[in-house]
Amino acid sequence: MAIELEIRDGSPHWYLSPDIWTVMDPNDIAESMPVAGTPCYLKARVRNNGTSSVTNATVKFYWGNPAIGLNRTTATPIGQSFVSLAPGGSEEVLCLTPWVPVFLNGGHECILAEAYHVSDPLPATNEFNVSSDRHVAQRNLSVIMALQSAFHMNFEMHNGQRKEQKFFAEVKQVKIETILKQFPHLEKQLHGKKEGKLEAVNFTEALCLDKEARHGKKEDTSETILLTGFEKKQMAISGVIHGDYAFITISQMSGKIEKGGLGILIINNK
Repeated sequence: MAIELEIRDGSPHWYLSPDIWTVMDPNDIAESMPVAGTPCYLKARVRNNGTSSVTNATVKFYWGNPAIGLNRTTATPIGQSFVSLAPGGSEEVLCLTPWVPVFLNGGHECILAEAYHVSDPLPATNEFNVSSDRHVAQRNLSVIMALQSAFHMNFEMHNGQRKEQKFFAEVKQVKIETILKQFPHLEKQLHGKKEGKLEAVNFTEALCLDKEARHGKKEDTSETILLTGFEKKQMAISGVIHGDYAFITISQMSGKIEKGGLGILIINNK
């Protein structure tokens, strides 16, 4: 007899879970993208893959600024709900506490949910360990508009451990087909548009579009960052796309282990 709670990870990008999403009204069925300053609600689909029923399992919801490497000390709790599931059952769970995306992050979406029970507890760590822990899932997806093909986005990189660590951050363009089946609402946004190409990208300390990025004169798709214990570092990327849109990922690597990631859909506002 066992309880095995799960919120699915994304595939192939574990930080893009299809089982966490936002709605504008608790009764809404269709997913909505969050808007800065406008209250919305989080939902998560929780499964019980075990052979025993579970009563009043806890489901906690968190948000964070667009970031790679979030943990339980750097993510901000939103609220919690409870769910009871039969063996093999699943259910959509609504967080009754509304979330108001702040203007600081432009409404970009970095949300997490975790499900657990006294008979199926969480690991005793501040790390979410999303990719290896079935209890927790993350959705780190942003949609931004490029201005005359140039784009810029601020994000954070986190070190969730006490010791100093060296991380490797890398930007890649990924074919949109890899995520469209998981996020069908994006198909509506991209209807009639053609996928483009990432022409130039660079990590930058600029707070907004710089001259090099606007003219595509720099190309630097990776960077090594040294973070002290529990340090958070403000970072940004700028670049240029040719075409109507491009989907990119930013990965945070510690050696060969992917510690975090961020997906960004860039739409060209010509």
